[in-house]
Amino acid sequence: MTPISPAENIIMNKLGGLTKTAKLLSTDEKVFPVSTVQGWKDRGKIPQGYWMPIIEAARSELSVELDVQMFLQSEPVV
Repeated sequence: MTPISPAENIIMNKLGGLTKTAKLLSTDEKVFPVSTVQGWKDRGKIPQGYWMPIIEAARSELSVELDVQMFLQSEPVV
């Protein structure tokens, strides 16, 4: 099986896609660019500075549990 990147696993499988991930990181003051999330997916990694905001937003907004290890390891494609 070909592994998918940590970024792709989190963005597509755990958070529901590019737009949903960008909305999750947006605030009332600033819309988070979908193109930034697309870049993370294309590069296969999410910058470390966004890990905790994503973990916290996923938990509070989506009831999705993520942990730091998920940002580091590839998941096999099932």
